[in-house]
Amino acid sequence: MTKPSNQRASPAGPAGRRSRKRRPGTPLAWSLSIVAHVLLLAFAFLVTWSVVDASEDDVESRILAPPPPRTFEPVSTLRPTEPIRPAPTLPARRPTESRPETVQVAEVADLIFAADDLLLDGTDLAGGEGDASLPGIDFGGVGAPAARRIVFVVDASGSMIGAYPAVIDQVERTLRRLVPRQSFSVVLFRSGGAEPLPTGGRLRAATTPAIDEAADWMRDLRPEGRSDPAAALRKAFAVDPEVVYLVSTDITGAGVYEIDGDALIELLDELNPADDDGRRKTVIRCIQLLDEDRLGTLRKIARMHGGDAQESGFAFIGREALGLDR
Repeated sequence: MTKPSNQRASPAGPAGRRSRKRRPGTPLAWSLSIVAHVLLLAFAFLVTWSVVDASEDDVESRILAPPPPRTFEPVSTLRPTEPIRPAPTLPARRPTESRPETVQVAEVADLIFAADDLLLDGTDLAGGEGDASLPGIDFGGVGAPAARRIVFVVDASGSMIGAYPAVIDQVERTLRRLVPRQSFSVVLFRSGGAEPLPTGGRLRAATTPAIDEAADWMRDLRPEGRSDPAAALRKAFAVDPEVVYLVSTDITGAGVYEIDGDALIELLDELNPADDDGRRKTVIRCIQLLDEDRLGTLRKIARMHGGDAQESGFAFIGREALGLDR
């Protein structure tokens, strides 16, 4: 069957296909493309403008808007964000009686002795041995050079029972004539041993309280036992005295309690040696009580340890002078 005559036959071969690809698009297609791009650009511009305009309005509103009025509330109206828990109450303690703190006697004694040491250290700078500004010393009519350091070595053996109270009174009177710049100690010998005034191995300043304590201490002790002054003399010289008063009824004892007088003198030579000029550091004054010593030991000690032409350093006080024969 043959095709109608009004239809054209397409060119055959490759030349006909190339002519079909190079055919340009129609004007309608170009117009639609341009319109679409214009609309797209317009939409993008519109969105951008609206965002910028909104941000400027927001900034302007923040700047121009008036701040809210200030309000002040009292602190008491504030409320905590969390409830405050009440502090736990401790059970009330039962009242207890307050007890005063106990002070050890040794602590008080140390304080007293420390005060004495300060007082005596200050007086050591004021003058030397035999300082004329210090009062002289006299015991039982036996004088001694003015001195700062004095020790009494007193017989408190059984033979002193009758004379002991009068001797203690005499020691106390002598102490009360001293001044606080002078210092003292007391050593009793009884029962074959020595009992020093409890001062911790130191001298006491001659203050009224110190003398009161010493007098009470001596009166609280009772004479007893045998007489042996060796230990008492060692303790007396341990505190470096300037004057020692040695008071006894019978310094060497008697019978089974008798000691060697020569041994006692040798002990004193050891404790208080003489220098090249024959002078000794400590002056010893001796008081013989009740009865004369047939050996004369105390008289000899006084002569060797401080006696001179003006002062023998020895005295005898009999029973009558002590009021024991009435």
